[in-house]
Amino acid sequence: MLNAEKISRSTVPQALRAKQWRPHFRRGQRIYAGEAHGGAWRVLSGSVRLDREEPNGEQSFATLAVQNDIIGAETLLFGKYTFTATALSTCVLEPWPEGQTVPAGDSLLHTLARTQRRAAEVIGLRCGQAADRVRRLVMMLAHPGEASPARQVAGELLVVLPSRQDMADITALTLETVSRMVSQLRYAGILAPQSNAGHPSQRTFAVLRDAADAPSAAGIIGGASPCGWP
Repeated sequence: MLNAEKISRSTVPQALRAKQWRPHFRRGQRIYAGEAHGGAWRVLSGSVRLDREEPNGEQSFATLAVQNDIIGAETLLFGKYTFTATALSTCVLEPWPEGQTVPAGDSLLHTLARTQRRAAEVIGLRCGQAADRVRRLVMMLAHPGEASPARQVAGELLVVLPSRQDMADITALTLETVSRMVSQLRYAGILAPQSNAGHPSQRTFAVLRDAADAPSAAGIIGGASPCGWP
């Protein structure tokens, strides 16, 4: 199994780095473990779940990373990972900073600012009505469909949803509530299943861009919930 903690920058041959070596990870595959030594990575595609270890030894959701986010940057200071990283969907990574031993100061500041914005967005995923939490998560994970430029003209994005349990952990909702919200997003026409071998996919959807601009999905599909609780 490919594991980023075993393929840190120090162990990747210079020739491979020069060719932009980009490891792939399957959905559910561990990328690296907390406290392990390794290097930083840029997420080229897919999404990554980051978990922290609680005093009782259990893993709990901390934050997530999507396309162009940097994970493992703390290794530049501490030499080891703070969180355990797991692929929420098929992921492609590349070593960061590319072609450098230490990133420039402005690059570090940019990465810090982006990380802070992402943390604020993740907090927003755990507050408000259930419908809005799930909708915001969908929009955070959505991306233009490279294989079908026509969808971009039509105002659609593509999203590969994590497992319902991962979505429940991220949004602080119950598994049943997440399943109901996804079904209602489909019923409302915000999510349209893509074809998979002639059958509707349960994970890959086209998502309307307009959904990101809607002030509240609750008016369409309901499901109020207090902040931080299902």
